[in-house]
This record gives sequence, structure tokens and C-alpha cells, in this order.
Amino acid sequence: MSKVITFLETLGRSHLPGQLAPEQYEAAVDAAGIEDAARDALLARDADALGGLLGGRMEMMCLLFPAEGDENKDDEQEDSDSPDKDDGKQSASAHGIH
Repeated sequence: MSKVITFLETLGRSHLPGQLAPEQYEAAVDAAGIEDAARDALLARDADALGGLLGGRMEMMCLLFPAEGDENKDDEQEDSDSPDKDDGKQSASAHGIH
């Protein structure tokens, strides 16, 4: 099955999807010397069958969990960057200073 992976890697590096004519794609699959079942799946462009032959997963998920103690980290940073509401500064235009 490593020939299948090598073929897919080579194909992905050298050609954009749909760039090869069907005859060129078939010739490339034949030249790779891939087993019959994988060859048939590649020629049929059957990703499910190929995934089954390679032992691929039907579904994969990625979950992210925040680290403990980081719940209010963003709120603290926003508070430290923003000026205090009552810091004693007043607008020059509010008092007519030009």
C-alpha cells in the first residue's frame, strides 16, 4: 500500500486536480505498479473504497479544550489595556481650551 501513498503524494505535488486527461491519469496509475484492488479504486476515483483498503477512518474529529485557569485571561488583558473610566483626564474641547 505504500505505492498508493507514494502515487498520491507524487500526483498531489505535480498536478492540480483535473489537470490530467483521463488517459494520462490511467497511464500514471498503471505506471505506479499498484495492486489491482487499489488500482481499481483509483481509476474509479472511489475515495471510500481506497480509504477502506488503506485502513483509513470514516470520520475524524478534533476537539480543543482551554487550559485550566485561562477562563478570564482575555478579560484581564482587555481591562489592563483600556484606560480607566474616571482617570481625571478631561477633553480639551469640553472645556473650551484651544
